Amino acid sequence: MNHWLADKAGRYIAAALGPIAVAITHFGLALVLLRLLPPAAFGTFSFLLVATQLSWGIWSALLCAPLPVFLARGDAAAREAGEGTLLRLNLHGAILSVPVFAGLGLALELPRISAACFALFGAVALLRWFGRAFAYVHGRQARTMMSDLLYSVVVVAVLALLAGVLGQDVELSCYLALLAGAAAGLVPFGRLYLDRLGGWRPALLRAALRDYRTIWQGQSRWALLGVMTTEATANAHVYIVTAISGAAAFAPIAASALLLRPVNVAQNALADFERPMLARTIGAGDHAAIPRSLLVFRLALIGIWLGTIAVGAALFLWAPDLLFPPAYDLQFLVIASLLWALFALLRLLQTPESVLLQAAGEFRDLAMASVWSALGSVVAVTALVLLAGTLWSIGGIVAGAVVYLWWTWRFARRWLRGVPGA
Repeated sequence: MNHWLADKAGRYIAAALGPIAVAITHFGLALVLLRLLPPAAFGTFSFLLVATQLSWGIWSALLCAPLPVFLARGDAAAREAGEGTLLRLNLHGAILSVPVFAGLGLALELPRISAACFALFGAVALLRWFGRAFAYVHGRQARTMMSDLLYSVVVVAVLALLAGVLGQDVELSCYLALLAGAAAGLVPFGRLYLDRLGGWRPALLRAALRDYRTIWQGQSRWALLGVMTTEATANAHVYIVTAISGAAAFAPIAASALLLRPVNVAQNALADFERPMLARTIGAGDHAAIPRSLLVFRLALIGIWLGTIAVGAALFLWAPDLLFPPAYDLQFLVIASLLWALFALLRLLQTPESVLLQAAGEFRDLAMASVWSALGSVVAVTALVLLAGTLWSIGGIVAGAVVYLWWTWRFARRWLRGVPGA
């Protein structure tokens, strides 16, 4: 038992190392813009980063989530055919995303060069995101870690060169650095991944879409509904506050969320690692191991949350100026950070059950849980923004997180009751 726990802890650390490096990099970029740019520019960057992460969630639902399901359920031939379909859609979808990302950047009044860099970054990042899932499914976790680390190193190096050494515009340098990092992050996946992407061929796209129909009906449509409604649960405030009050009003909310970013990163990193592990456990019929895995998973997340809270409290008590410029209201930031801490706790408490349901292919249940929570979040956030101001918009997504936690636990318990030996 002790050996199993030590091995599990070591695997968690390895799985989290790369995403933690990415989180530190994104945190550094946000901190640079927070200090050097006016609130509107920082709000725009924060909004675009959220939009990029939403695209990763959509990619996870449409393309990444079916990968471990093939591993758990399909034979070798079915797995190979399914992977080929997903790989072709991955490349063609990333190419088609370029004008979408460019239009979003221009709508938020980014300069054209910055918007172009952001659009290319968004597309290349989608290819890297699928590559991470592909490497996990094929048992090449080290490649995923190396991709994250290389991405982080290149982003920091390019930003330091452009903005620090060459004195280029800071905002443009950030988007160029992100693009360079995403491109470099593809290298560790090697020819196994890059060769199977193929090239841009409309005939291949049409064939892949035909083959994808079964995947869509079986898993992806429910996973996509879950992602979109989960996004509404977690980030309704981003879109509603920006739409009603503008990017400048969103800036202090985004600034306060920086302290809790490690929790979200660790949650996603451990979920990406644990999902295929649970899929293998389910596929092997070792159902008795599932509750133990969920417990260790939950304890690891709670430990990360406690550590993050301790660091955040210390910063507010002894060095608030280390992060936040004087232009931001400290009282606003303290209250917002407390609300974020509560939201983060609620989110991580449901993560193990959510990952279990994903590994088991129960995407419909997850989608229904997030539908109800999304409705609560959107209504609550809109009402609070209009009646109480932008700060309390975070309370709206806390309400949605409570709903999502309750439904996810309920569906997971029902699934476990139906599995012999669990």
